[in-house]
Amino acid sequence: MPSIAFVFPGQGSQKIGMGRDLAEKYPSARAVFDAGNKVLGRDIASICFEGPNEALTLTSNAQPAIFLVSAALLSVLSARGIKASYVAGHSLGELTAYYAAGVVDLETALRIIDVRGRGMAESMPVGQSGMAAVMGMAVADIERILEPFATRPVVIANLNCPGQVVISGERQALDEAIGVLKADGAKVIPLPVSGAFHSPLMMHGAKVLGDYVKSVALSDAKTPIILNRTAQPETRGDALKANLSQQVVSPVRWIETVECLAQTVDRVVEVGPGKVLAGLVKKTSPDLPVTSVSDVESLENWLAEIVVPL
Repeated sequence: MPSIAFVFPGQGSQKIGMGRDLAEKYPSARAVFDAGNKVLGRDIASICFEGPNEALTLTSNAQPAIFLVSAALLSVLSARGIKASYVAGHSLGELTAYYAAGVVDLETALRIIDVRGRGMAESMPVGQSGMAAVMGMAVADIERILEPFATRPVVIANLNCPGQVVISGERQALDEAIGVLKADGAKVIPLPVSGAFHSPLMMHGAKVLGDYVKSVALSDAKTPIILNRTAQPETRGDALKANLSQQVVSPVRWIETVECLAQTVDRVVEVGPGKVLAGLVKKTSPDLPVTSVSDVESLENWLAEIVVPL
């Protein structure tokens, strides 16, 4: 079998109905959702399967919901003997990568995600910060334009693929920066998020998470994790623990992450709801085969493709 990297999506990939068919068909997937309900003390599975959308889009629900769908898919892949040579995840998805690599168990992952989400939500009042996607402009030009806004702050948060960068910052300064970017010819789309993620404005969330994980045991990774913050593989448990809080305020270097994977594996498989990461992989490394596995149909089609009997 060719070498495979699993990549895991982050917040924004959620949609009502995700995971329902997995839970109905595979007992191992159902067990993942049941465990999630027990750990979180609420019926997160029903929010995944039935909504309403207002509940699913709340950070406190969206993040564990996306994680649980990816974990449910992993349970089926593991039962079929499918293992990754490398793993990575976009933002929240990096916590799923920790779980996939055996750094944390399901309960620990969910508790870290819960603390992380609450800390990030508390970092800035709703409406006072935000994010925007910038397309059609070179990174160097974006950096030049943002330089006068650095102390307010407005920064690059995600380097998603060539031609697509996400910026993050304080609302008034962000709006001013967007105006300058548009005047210089960029296409800019404000994102429907509740905060300035992966920016210095998340320092409170980083501290809350850092304090929490001091007492949490993390194992060395059984599979190398390409980190958002460094775009380099890491397996040491102590380094992975330190990375958890640092990642919250650091940019997601996804372009370099994909380039690293392109040099080390034969295929990338996006495991979780949506196809966002598969699209970013195609735009970054067009010759690297990529597949999205998000539900029963896509899972069975891919397993049939690699000749693994169900």
